[in-house]
Amino acid sequence: MGAPKYFAWDYHTSVEVGSGCRTFAAQRFTEMGCRRVALITDKGLAEAGIVDQIKDIFEVQGSPALAGVYDRIEPDAVSRVINDCARWYRETAADGILALGGGSVLDSAKGVKLLLGMKATDIKELIPGNLGPYLKPLGKPLGIPHVAIPTTAGTGSEVSPIAVIYNEELRIKANILHPYIPADVALLDPDLTLGLSPKMTADTGFDALCHAVEGLASPGANCMIDALGFQSVSLILKNLPAAVRDGNNLEARSKMLVASNMAIMSFAMSGLFFPVHNIAHAVGGQLRISHGEANAVLLPVVLKEFSRYYIPRAEELARAFGVYKEGAPPESLLVEVVEAVRELQQKCGVKPVFDTKITGMGLENLFWAVKFDPAGIFYPLPDDIIKSCLGSCFEKQ
Repeated sequence: MGAPKYFAWDYHTSVEVGSGCRTFAAQRFTEMGCRRVALITDKGLAEAGIVDQIKDIFEVQGSPALAGVYDRIEPDAVSRVINDCARWYRETAADGILALGGGSVLDSAKGVKLLLGMKATDIKELIPGNLGPYLKPLGKPLGIPHVAIPTTAGTGSEVSPIAVIYNEELRIKANILHPYIPADVALLDPDLTLGLSPKMTADTGFDALCHAVEGLASPGANCMIDALGFQSVSLILKNLPAAVRDGNNLEARSKMLVASNMAIMSFAMSGLFFPVHNIAHAVGGQLRISHGEANAVLLPVVLKEFSRYYIPRAEELARAFGVYKEGAPPESLLVEVVEAVRELQQKCGVKPVFDTKITGMGLENLFWAVKFDPAGIFYPLPDDIIKSCLGSCFEKQ
């Protein structure tokens, strides 16, 4: 028997979970020595009254002060907006970041944090070639106290050392990898997810499922990834349909936040083998389809079309999805996994293909977008797989 393979596990975010835990936000900044906190969010949360809830917490507690609210974050963490937000942060003389929102807000806040910590003004300059691999020892502490409060259960961005930033000029989703861009503290409060629509709940939940599957299936998987990925899939299978069916199910909402958090840990530490995300980023970047929806449609497609990649880990995937059968060959186990994903799609109202119509020329353009997407640099997808996956996820003209 060979020696167990070496792996490292590097996460520094303190995670708190529970209804009402958002009320600890101001206190956590006080503990980190902050006096003026900048709240980064989007207009949707401001209009929904969620931002006012957080402002009230700071007003009641009195310290630290809330220096201002930046609510102009756009979907997909747009570079231009991140640059503007960093400018605003400097002008407010803030000394801490509070990120309140879904993945776009959380990733945008991480981009702002990187700009501030590296004393830059244009995020694109820190992502040459649309990839910023600031791994240790290149990635240094950024010195910006940071609390994140997610309002969706999907990306897990609050604890992830990865940020996806949209280059609007090239229509490419750039990737940043940095050990110190995650929040110092993540407050997972299910109360703030109760207003999510069934579609948003389903799409973001499938994003979390994709993270767990990509972590479990990775050649870089290890026993910690397996443990987190397995439990995440189990929680999602049980709680995502419940949250879609009843948006006020607080237990299901809470379990989905935890599942999302665990799934991104297994994903981010798995060695950067991301077949589903490779295609999803390109589709989302070119067609402005939401990241959650892209993953929701693509997951079973890629599992089926790229079966040779998943076969070596078919047993682990089958066990996670509860479809393992003793003595069954890996090929048949993988078929069962695909069916389990399809069944979850049906329970959650996820369509099997994109609504967007696309021509032959459009597919050709998408093919090249996938080939050159930064998410595929570490594990380039074979040409035949890209074409078969794209051909299977759009309605035929």
